[in-house]
Amino acid sequence: SAPCFADCVDIISNIRSMKILKRAGSPKGMWIRDPRSSKVYVFNGTAGDFIYQFDSVLDFSSSLGLHSRRRIRLPHQWVGPASAVHNGYLYFIMQEADTDMQVVKYDLLSGSVVETTMFPVEERAAVYTLNPETAADLAADDEGLWLLYAGSDSEPYINLAKMDPATLDIEQIWDTHCPRDNAEVAFIICGTVYVVYNTRPASRSRVQCLFDVNEMVMSEEAPLVYFPRRYGAHASLKYNPEDKQLYAWDDGYQILYRLTMKRKVFM
Repeated sequence: SAPCFADCVDIISNIRSMKILKRAGSPKGMWIRDPRSSKVYVFNGTAGDFIYQFDSVLDFSSSLGLHSRRRIRLPHQWVGPASAVHNGYLYFIMQEADTDMQVVKYDLLSGSVVETTMFPVEERAAVYTLNPETAADLAADDEGLWLLYAGSDSEPYINLAKMDPATLDIEQIWDTHCPRDNAEVAFIICGTVYVVYNTRPASRSRVQCLFDVNEMVMSEEAPLVYFPRRYGAHASLKYNPEDKQLYAWDDGYQILYRLTMKRKVFM
């Protein structure tokens, strides 16, 4: 059962270590581990209709490139390195040329689509300006399923929606006041959004804006977290609530960041 909001009070204090697992696939993509099953899913590129499944992080790191025993072909094309895996389900963004954006819930065990929902955005606008392929970004943490998106291209800030993982109903929406401009990626831990910024040309990624739905931490008191110097810029950063690590894809390198956490200060 999902912990209630107040139970999850961790905030990042710094990045303890960085482990480069391998270099496989395209410069952009994402990889993620299902907290429940330990299976790893790899999304190569910024769109596609199949994904790779590995038995574990070890299985992925020791395999040759993206060669896995299981390649899952999906009934719809996913767009953006922006999917989430939560309790055996894959959640991904689908967007055909002229249609609204949709969130799709796919059962990885039975291989079928369980639920889809239209997401009301006025136009296709990238949620992070440094990764224009990411129209919207799904994240799963200890508190459930989230969607980061841009209301329209003229909207300067990143919006956040809390979704019901079972039905995909939108439960609540916030304006994070975190700028989309120069944003690279974002991730969510304990209901707190961490937006990572960079420059063009890419230099050092850093967390520069925070938004906490529980209003327990203010952006001003947030630790300024710098990522260790790496290759270019993250295409995706996905938090795993079970092992408390970030699964990163940076210029074709698959990286694990281990985090040091501290408790949020109650106001």
